[in-house]
This record gives sequence, C-alpha cells and structure tokens, in this order.
Amino acid sequence: MAANTTEMTRKAKKTNGGARGGPRRRGELQDRVVAQLRRGLMVGAFVPGQTISLRKLAGHLGTSAMPVREAINQLTAANVLEMLPNRTVCVPRMTPARFEELSKVRQALEGMAAEMACRRASPQLVKRLEKVNAELLHAIRARDILGCLARNQEFHFTLYEAADSEVLLPLIEPLWLQAGPIMYFSLISPDMPWDASAHGDVLKALRDHDAAAARRAIERDIRNTASYLLKSSVFRGASGPLVALRRESDFDFGMFG
Repeated sequence: MAANTTEMTRKAKKTNGGARGGPRRRGELQDRVVAQLRRGLMVGAFVPGQTISLRKLAGHLGTSAMPVREAINQLTAANVLEMLPNRTVCVPRMTPARFEELSKVRQALEGMAAEMACRRASPQLVKRLEKVNAELLHAIRARDILGCLARNQEFHFTLYEAADSEVLLPLIEPLWLQAGPIMYFSLISPDMPWDASAHGDVLKALRDHDAAAARRAIERDIRNTASYLLKSSVFRGASGPLVALRRESDFDFGMFG
C-alpha cells in the first residue's frame, strides 16, 4: 500500500507540474500578473489611450513575456484592454457620454455597498478606514498623485468588502477597471477640489450607524469627481476620445504590487 501511495503521489506531482515549475506554477504566476495589472488599472498606473509594451511590462513585473501576454489576452477578452489592428495593446479611450454613464452606475452600486457596509460596521473597520484616509490626506498634501489614487482605491474597496455581498463587489471592480485610468486626470489639475471630504462624511456615518448618510457620501464623492472631469479640458471636444497625456516612462510600476 505504501509503495502504491508513493507512486500515486509521484504521478500526481508529474500531472500537476510538481512542487516546482509546471502548469500549477505558471497558473499562479499568471494570476499574480493579472491581479497586478488589474490593480494598476484601478489606481491610475495606466491612462486611456496608452499603449502597453509587453516586454517593458514584463521587465517591470519581474517575469517573462508569456504570463504577461496571457494576462493581457485575458483582460482583452474582458474588454478591459483593447487590441488594435496592428496587434498593439492599449487602454481603451474614454468618451464623455460613456464616462457619465459609468459614473452613474458606480453611484448606484457603490452607494448600495456603502449602505450595506454601514449596517455591518465594526469599530475595527472604522479604525482601519481612518488610517487609510489619514494616509490619503498625507498623499494629497504631498501631491503624490499615484499615492492618492492607491489610498483612495484602498479606502473604497475596504468599505465595500465590509458589505459582505457576493453580488456587489464582482460588479463594482470591473467599473473601477474602466474608471481607474481616467481618475489620474482628476489630480493633475491644481484647481481640482480633491480633499477627500466625502470620506470624512463616510467615517462619520459609520460611527453614527447612519447607512443612508454613508450612501449619500459615496454617491457625492463619485458625482463630484465625475462632474469636474466632464467640465475639464480632459475630454477633447463634446464627444471626442480622451487623449493619453502621459508617457510610459512616467508610470510608477511599484503601484502594481
């Protein structure tokens, strides 16, 4: 019996790629690359219209081109990235109409998530969100744009995860994958009123267990940023696409981790 068990174990390792290398490890590596790319999109490490170099991206992520190519194929199939006729991969451009609709859907879903999270809020959740918001405010004062976007994303998703909904979070994340790249532009203008004041209102609502107030604060947070961007010079003309304004060399790939 022991010999048979050993033989079965050996065959299983061979089938699964063993403890080192093989399909399992490749799958885990690809999952990690996909997760890093998704986070990079959500925190503004890419902008709409920006092309992506597989070779450079693989170098920044410390991996070979294969898992990056597979990850990009997966995100392209999900319409998160776009394959151009010349086989170049880029972040889809954004039109005002699409961004306005995207923002309205975000308000509905994220407002609901905030309301549900407030009903389940614990002192530990409030303390964690206070810490993240303090880091966000520090990043705002330092004009650390990608730091702001990263902490903002962390604040929102920490709140939404607390809703403990199996439905909402899988719907919210794809919206952030579309909205994240344009959010970079909400911080490069010196007159953008980005003070995270709505986050303070969210925290107060959580302390007061006022679910309706938490929802209103999140909706206002999304609405105000969208309103500013739609009125700004970010969009070219009334219905033109967003132009990529940042070079790949400006990216902070450390935000991917």
